[in-house]
Amino acid sequence: MKKLLLIISLFYYLTSFSQENRVPSIVVLSPQETVTDKALDSITKMYQREQKLTEEHKQRVRESNGENFELKSEKEILFMEKMDLGSQITFGLNFYFSFKLFEYYENHMVYPAHETNNSTKSELKKIAEKHNMNWVVNIPRVEFVQNENGMSGEIRYQLYNLKFDEIVLDEELTADDQNPGFTFACESGTINCVTNNLTSVISNKVLGFLNKNRKYWR
Repeated sequence: MKKLLLIISLFYYLTSFSQENRVPSIVVLSPQETVTDKALDSITKMYQREQKLTEEHKQRVRESNGENFELKSEKEILFMEKMDLGSQITFGLNFYFSFKLFEYYENHMVYPAHETNNSTKSELKKIAEKHNMNWVVNIPRVEFVQNENGMSGEIRYQLYNLKFDEIVLDEELTADDQNPGFTFACESGTINCVTNNLTSVISNKVLGFLNKNRKYWR
C-alpha cells in the first residue's frame, strides 16, 4: 500500500512539475476586434470557419507537435474550430513563437486561445492565471484596409507579464502587402502578406523583449 501511495505521489509530482515549469510559457489571444474595409468582404468570408475538425486533421496536429506537447495540440485543435481573418495572426504568432523557442527552450509552452477581455491589466492577469502562463499576448484591435496603394493592416498588441503583473509592451504597428521574403514569404498584393507582415513585426518585438529581459521569466 505504501509503495502504491509513493507511486501515485511521484506521478502527481512529475505531472505538476511538467505543467508548472514550462519556460517560457505564452498564451496568444485572438483579436478582441477585427475591422475590415467593405472592399475586403469577399476575402474576409474565405477565412471564417466555425466547425469541428475531422479526426484525421486532429491527428495531424498531434503528430506535428509530438508527445511532449499534448496540451498544446488540444488547445490548437480547439482554437482552429473557430477562426477568422484576425485569428490568422494569432495562429501565426503561436507557430512562430514555438518554432523559434524550441531551438533553445525545448520545455517551452505556447498555444492560442479565444479569450474575450477589455485589454486591462486585471483582465490579462485573470487570463494568465487561468492558463497558468507567465506571458499573455493580447490583440485589442486589428484593421485591414484596401486603397489605391493596395492592402495594409494596423494592429495594436499588448504583452502582459504575470510575474510582475505588468503590461510591458503596448504598441500600434502597421504592415503592407509586400512579400518580406524568408520565413514570412508570401505573394505580394495578397491579404496573406498583410497577416504575415503583422505577425512578423509582433514576433520580433515580443521575442526581442523576452530575450533582453530575463528578470521577467519565472
